[in-house]
Amino acid sequence: MRRIRLILTILMLAGCSAGSNDAITTRESMNADAPPFYRIDRNASGSLTMPELQVNIPQELDAEYTESMRTCFLATVEDLASSAGDPESLDPSSVTFLPTDGSWQELTKFHKRNLLAQAIISEAGVLCT
Repeated sequence: MRRIRLILTILMLAGCSAGSNDAITTRESMNADAPPFYRIDRNASGSLTMPELQVNIPQELDAEYTESMRTCFLATVEDLASSAGDPESLDPSSVTFLPTDGSWQELTKFHKRNLLAQAIISEAGVLCT
């Protein structure tokens, strides 16, 4: 639970500290053609797929990743998604970074897929750096 809060706090801080309008314009122009980090299918069922995870390493991370880190990241994302299985029937305690306080069962299908995708990407990033 602490890891989830830490990750969400970092994401919020990064989003809130956008900087000047020049920095925003530069970032937008750099990322205008970049696909999203992951794209969850709202109607999908079953295990998360690689197209859903859209395993696109953003330019900011790509510059820091070596070829072996990139290979590790992609393979780990695929393995974690496969081993996690269907988010609808998933036991959240079996996956790092997911809530284990009972709130998982209250989430919608989309939110479960979305959080699982974030957990998989986060875990792969930790394992491959």
